[in-house]
Amino acid sequence: MDFFEYWNSCLAMGLTKHPDDLVVLDELHHDLNKAIDCEFEFGLPPGPFFGPLKTAKIVLCYANPSRDESTAEVVASTALKERLFAQLDGLQSYPYQIPGWDKWFKPVANSLFDGNCELASKHISVFNLVPYASTNMDQVQSFATSLPSVWAAQEYLRRTLIPQALREEILLVMCRSSQLWGLQTPHRANNIVINKTRIGFTDDTKMQVKLWCRQIGIN
Repeated sequence: MDFFEYWNSCLAMGLTKHPDDLVVLDELHHDLNKAIDCEFEFGLPPGPFFGPLKTAKIVLCYANPSRDESTAEVVASTALKERLFAQLDGLQSYPYQIPGWDKWFKPVANSLFDGNCELASKHISVFNLVPYASTNMDQVQSFATSLPSVWAAQEYLRRTLIPQALREEILLVMCRSSQLWGLQTPHRANNIVINKTRIGFTDDTKMQVKLWCRQIGIN
């Protein structure tokens, strides 16, 4: 199934959990003897990606969305949640105006696009291994790869994004959880970048992104 079609049920019906994950989430709840809802923020729409994944020339791979002090404000706002659901069509710019998303994205734009959030939002997509927000990915990584939605993300990485990077159609940057993604080396590809830092971007990654932007005429 097409990856965007896979997520269309959540977009069409306003679901915060993918239907394929429901059984596993319930089983994990019983097996782990704790509420999975305490680990994931299901008040938010799922975030398998943010930004125009269908057209983005730069794809940043991360673990999952974060839950912070702004999350409650977004959960309480129908309008903001509708904007996040709209992201699932794969064509929307990164929603950097939304509380929480702004705080996270501005340093990215500062590092890679000289602070131009609007330009960055049109050309960068953030691709998340796990579509559900959490406060700390370390708490969920032991069971996260059991979720069918995570398998779908891994499949899209392997069948679509890596081949696109090998053809030099996109720049694919592995930012976090490379071991869970299963991509820890660049496979001798110029357009696969392993960003070897937990926070921000290495100088080498910044240079490669800026060279790529110059090469394809993003400025």
